[in-house]
Amino acid sequence: MSQKENIPGYTPIFLMLLLESQFPAFGKNLHLIDQLSNGFKLYRSGEPSEADLREYERLGIKELAVLSGDANSYEKKNMAMVPGLTVVYDQKQDADVPVTMSFLKWFDQWVEDARSKGKAIAFRCQCGCHRTGRLAAYYQMKYQNLTMDDAWVLLDEYGKNMWLHGNLKKQITSLKDYIHGRPCSQEPKHCVIDDRGNQK
Repeated sequence: MSQKENIPGYTPIFLMLLLESQFPAFGKNLHLIDQLSNGFKLYRSGEPSEADLREYERLGIKELAVLSGDANSYEKKNMAMVPGLTVVYDQKQDADVPVTMSFLKWFDQWVEDARSKGKAIAFRCQCGCHRTGRLAAYYQMKYQNLTMDDAWVLLDEYGKNMWLHGNLKKQITSLKDYIHGRPCSQEPKHCVIDDRGNQK
């Protein structure tokens, strides 16, 4: 078995393409990142189709963070399809602008609450590729102990048009530094933004 096949959440590319052709939900990058025996599950997704929303309900997803700030056009517009879902974050992030420390602190608190209570949660953007991939990499490095390289493999695999976001790998490196409490090893423009708006 290859090293990539040992990565949690890794799906061989041929299988992913098969699933996308057979199950509409997978076409929006909806897939499981992590789960615990107490019922905790963490999913990532792109903007949801009606099939995806039905899948949210079937999977028991209770809380959702929307990184593209457009929950009104999807989840909130179709609440009848997902009556048990609460949108807990709905702000537009930019894949070319690093995330803030305050957002990462909020995300950690949200995740740790869900992990302790055994809740199913998810986060998404539009494509489920870049903003979502960046946050998935952060989670995988911090909570699943993936190396930066392995987290990047998954971000790149589930991404689209990655050539448009060449700075993401540098941001992932800076997130790894942040996780380990180290000074950012990248140019300031790629570093996590502190509460004063400085990148370091």
